[in-house]
Amino acid sequence: MGLFGSDETHGSYTATQLDESYTQTVDKTPGVLLGIRPYKDNQGIVDGAAMLQSLHDVRTKGLRDKNISQHHSFELWFDEEKLKFYMHAADESAANKFRRRVANSYSNTQVFRVEGGDAFPQINADDYIAGAELDLNRHYYYPIRNHQGDGFERDPYGEVTSEMLSTPETRVVVQVVFRPAKNDWTEGNGGLLSRGESVDDVAEGLRSDRVVGWINPRTRDASKKDREAADVVEMQRGQYGFHTNMRILAASPDKYEAESRARGVAGMFTRYYNTMTEQGFTDEPVPASDRGAFIDKLHAREWENREMILSVSELAGAAHIPNKEIETPKIDWRYSQRGGEVPADSQRSE
Repeated sequence: MGLFGSDETHGSYTATQLDESYTQTVDKTPGVLLGIRPYKDNQGIVDGAAMLQSLHDVRTKGLRDKNISQHHSFELWFDEEKLKFYMHAADESAANKFRRRVANSYSNTQVFRVEGGDAFPQINADDYIAGAELDLNRHYYYPIRNHQGDGFERDPYGEVTSEMLSTPETRVVVQVVFRPAKNDWTEGNGGLLSRGESVDDVAEGLRSDRVVGWINPRTRDASKKDREAADVVEMQRGQYGFHTNMRILAASPDKYEAESRARGVAGMFTRYYNTMTEQGFTDEPVPASDRGAFIDKLHAREWENREMILSVSELAGAAHIPNKEIETPKIDWRYSQRGGEVPADSQRSE
């Protein structure tokens, strides 16, 4: 799969019209939608990791300890010419926990319940639609770039949010749905792709000498790159993890803008989270025939098992409240250190 696209077999970024509108209002939305106005002086990804660590609450049932944990979402919207941040909580209890955790991790950042209006940017019948879902290039035992691993030269949200900026009539959404994974997610219960291997098994295999060649078999020592990859994989052991879905949607009366924004935002994710182990995000454009169902999935904040688990550090890089390092214009920042004021264009309750 290429950096900025995919072939027609798996769909393409060619925008199409759906000939019907899609509207979701707050009163028709299950769960609780929380708006976030970031205060610039925070630690960005580091604070995001602290918040996610505190939200890792696994619930199981039955003799097989089936994971029945709730799923929630973190969302970036470019809508009405502003970049906005939201969290969607599965219920009131989770919403209250989110508000406390955000307040603890991101001091002076404003979190408010969205009481009225839209719970998702409106999609009009004459809009052109393009979108994508993100997956991992390799099994999730190999981590994507994160602040505790290879690190970032700068917050990748600077590039992501810049790509989201568009014309006044265009809307762009990045939705990250996350669900706590059981604590044994690195112990060989990793789905079809893990073959029952744990992170220790994978690391041992990377460090082992290998027999190569059919006609003249010979032993090849593990390379420096393989040994370094083994060290990286081993660092996943003991980390909290989250089952993750990542979606990108662009809607615009301008066909070119819809295509460019969907492709461009996906491209920022596929470019800036790569590691020396060749792990990173890949983009899967949504086929034209599936785009109506894709919007329904976004509205529902649906979680599905896409064989992607991200550790707390990894998820924090992909879903966090940014800080002043981000110079993108049109972000709905909060500038005051005191609470109590209501945003001029928001409906909320404290």
